[in-house]
Amino acid sequence: MESGAASLTAEDLIGGHGCLDFVNTAGGGGKSRDLERMVSYEVLADWAELAGLLTARETASLRRLAKASPDEAFFALKQSLCFREALHSCLMALATDGVVPEESWQAITSQMTQCLAASHLKRRPSGFTRSIELEDGELDTILLRIGLLANDLLLSDDLRRLKNCDRCSWLYLDRSKGGRRRWCSMRACGNRAKVQRFAERQRVET
Repeated sequence: MESGAASLTAEDLIGGHGCLDFVNTAGGGGKSRDLERMVSYEVLADWAELAGLLTARETASLRRLAKASPDEAFFALKQSLCFREALHSCLMALATDGVVPEESWQAITSQMTQCLAASHLKRRPSGFTRSIELEDGELDTILLRIGLLANDLLLSDDLRRLKNCDRCSWLYLDRSKGGRRRWCSMRACGNRAKVQRFAERQRVET
């Protein structure tokens, strides 16, 4: 997978669920997972804050930890990316009625078990929720929180809305009327498809 400096912005959070926004942090304009945006732990932490997984204070704290312990930060990043690709493999199969790869499934269930074991059940005004405190995981905090998101998605009714973009590897929950959404976003793949159709019409007419 090629590493790239292409940054992710709030406009890239198109998945409809934090777990899907995470698996969408790789991939380019086609179906292959050919562009890696999570090129450092610091980039991962910045993305996690953008996606609402970390507060600004937690991001700053993790950045300091990563600077002080670069080897541990690199390992935490690699673990997170391995989990992401296993998640993508399984979710892609679910979105396309394919066969869920057993190796990927074992990887994500093992990680989610660790995440649940590290989490705390907390009471909220509207009920109960599980959470991971920063001191529980430190550099693994992002991965642990993503694991809880994955558990949430796999147990939810929203899973039936899961779709893969017609042009790229990104995944999203289709909440459109009639379930007719085809693209990760009109800004990206939707516009590329329009340009391609226009070019094809031009060739036919000439």
